[in-house]
Amino acid sequence: MIPYFVPTIGRSEKKAVSRALSKKGIKGNGELCREAEEKLKGMLGASSVFLTTSGTHALELALMALRIKKGDEVICPSFTFVSTANAIIRQGARPVFAEIEKSTLNMDLDSLMGRITKRTRAIIPVHYGGFSCDIERLVAVSSKRGIHVVEDAAQAIGARFNERHLGTFGDLGCISFHSTKNITCGEGGAIVVNRKNLQNTIKIMREKGTNRFLYLQGKIKKYTWIDIGSSFVVPDMLAALLSAQLDRLHAINKKRRAIFELYEKGLRALEKKGLIALPHPNKNSYGNGHIFWILLRKGLSRDNVIKKLRKRGIECTHHYVPLHSSPFGSKYLGYRPGDFPITEEVAKGLIRLPLHTYLSYSDIRHIIANVAELLEGRG
Repeated sequence: MIPYFVPTIGRSEKKAVSRALSKKGIKGNGELCREAEEKLKGMLGASSVFLTTSGTHALELALMALRIKKGDEVICPSFTFVSTANAIIRQGARPVFAEIEKSTLNMDLDSLMGRITKRTRAIIPVHYGGFSCDIERLVAVSSKRGIHVVEDAAQAIGARFNERHLGTFGDLGCISFHSTKNITCGEGGAIVVNRKNLQNTIKIMREKGTNRFLYLQGKIKKYTWIDIGSSFVVPDMLAALLSAQLDRLHAINKKRRAIFELYEKGLRALEKKGLIALPHPNKNSYGNGHIFWILLRKGLSRDNVIKKLRKRGIECTHHYVPLHSSPFGSKYLGYRPGDFPITEEVAKGLIRLPLHTYLSYSDIRHIIANVAELLEGRG
């Protein structure tokens, strides 16, 4: 079986974890955590970066820091992971879903514009598969209306728009280092803080709402509870693993982008025949090779194709169930099937092909050949 995904873990990661253990580096937010934060901050060209226990927690911390509250509305796509919407609901606010573009699977900015109301406090664009919507236009529109932007850059580490790293455009950016991401520490995430007036708030909230960071700097004799918060800090052992992965990010993304391009070239003929649609990213968006997806023509059974590919030793998968059509979305938020037709069409026809650094050229040729054979009715 050619697996859908395998994390790129090797000697350098094992050495990093051993180093952490030898330093007794298992506590949260220690020396190795700060080392990884500085490394990530430099790579992104960001004002400040703080590690979190997950990408989910980065999103939750972001909306806590922006003081999103009951009665507020936050716009995000329906085609996203549940963490995006959960972060909104945990603050007592209402998620307002928007449609996506069929070519990029990112939020459609025209659909977004039609959903802005007086209650809109924030917008969360999701950089699907490591490609961006026109994030500069989105930020400009939001800024004029006094609306916050929180980038869900969970899949976008190392990806850029107009040569600027995703996650650095909005007020805050949220990154994931889950085991399925390009680089990983098993679980983990980061919050990129692009507004200086939010830095101290983030430091306090991720340390259970205390001013512990001032105590660690020797500026106060003891720390105390001064705001809402939770425990979002990462243990040094995981930070050490992440630091080793950050050193390899360029090489990992380069290999993944090369695989993405091979798929793109190899499957272009099927798109010309009208059997599939391929990703067509924004021309200013430079991806990180996180996902390669194909969208089957209407009438073709996505589940049947996945089943047949798996029988041939190729592990591939679908993706999100749209949040508006989920049990929670319909029961508690009042959405109905048909509200977002492009999202629903994409969700029914999307297949994600294997993409990881251990794929060989012959693996990729084998996958392309089998997809073509099945879709052209030869298999």
